[in-house]
Amino acid sequence: MQKIPRHVLVSAGIFVILLPLFSVAALLFFGKGDLSAGRTENRIIFGATYMTMNNPYYQVLDDQLRADIEARGDVLLTRDAAMDQERQNREIQDLLDAGVQVIFLTPVEWDTAKAGMEAAAAAGVPVVVVDAPVQDAELAACSVLSDNYQAGVLCGEHLLSQRDSANIILLEHISARSGAERIRGFMDAIQGHEGFVVLASGESDGQIENAMPVMEELLRQTPEADTVMALNDPSVFGALAAIQGAGLSDRFLVYSVDGSPEGKALVQDGLLTATCAQFPYKIAEEAVRQGYLALEGKCEQREIVIPVELLTEKNVGRYGTDGWQ
Repeated sequence: MQKIPRHVLVSAGIFVILLPLFSVAALLFFGKGDLSAGRTENRIIFGATYMTMNNPYYQVLDDQLRADIEARGDVLLTRDAAMDQERQNREIQDLLDAGVQVIFLTPVEWDTAKAGMEAAAAAGVPVVVVDAPVQDAELAACSVLSDNYQAGVLCGEHLLSQRDSANIILLEHISARSGAERIRGFMDAIQGHEGFVVLASGESDGQIENAMPVMEELLRQTPEADTVMALNDPSVFGALAAIQGAGLSDRFLVYSVDGSPEGKALVQDGLLTATCAQFPYKIAEEAVRQGYLALEGKCEQREIVIPVELLTEKNVGRYGTDGWQ
């Protein structure tokens, strides 16, 4: 493999750091003219809390939710749980105190988000789960999710088509069900295929700054490794930096899930084998539609799954590298 171009890494870093500032600036600059600000009564107030806003995927998801809601003259209040489930549960209560009528929730931990959801249920406020499932799905009016399991399957099937054997490292986020489903799909796809062995796994929390040192340590522990499956693009950026630093770029096949602009650019450059694309605009559009239906108790399904698509050098140009799909 080639070395990761410095401009790609720098651009990715600047993007992650500055996008939240741009979003805030845009709100401040355009706020006086948008429809929600011009209405003084009969507005519907939505709330949203994400596992982290230190991930461009959630920034894009929130921007699209906001655009769709404000286009109808209503309001979205956003909170960042910063990877802390207790904080997220408190944020749900804060949103309820602020008078929200529907809450969009991407849980930090799939199995401990119950307290916040119970608070919403007690207040009669429907919850629409977005992107990552919860264990207590019966407390949600609806869940709108990527096909996370299939994303892992597609990565595993592509690996099987490329090699006769592989020594694999996994980068996981076990407390997020979406990440766990991706790894499970990958493992199921390679199961029973002789020569495809998982040597080690590490917890990255889906964060670039965690993934790089974890990958460096796993490479020291397993010098024979030649493949990595990461739960998302930020994790794979850290993994690629570690692989490059160890001088192993030519050996590795590297897989992830997201389809971020930076991830697609790395696929196009031959540095990332494949990224399985999510479609945050479709997820946001469907979540907003279900949010309005939830106000009337009329969500169409308990779970809506948005398909994913594996992007390789052969088809990555279909969606371009200058934005999400």
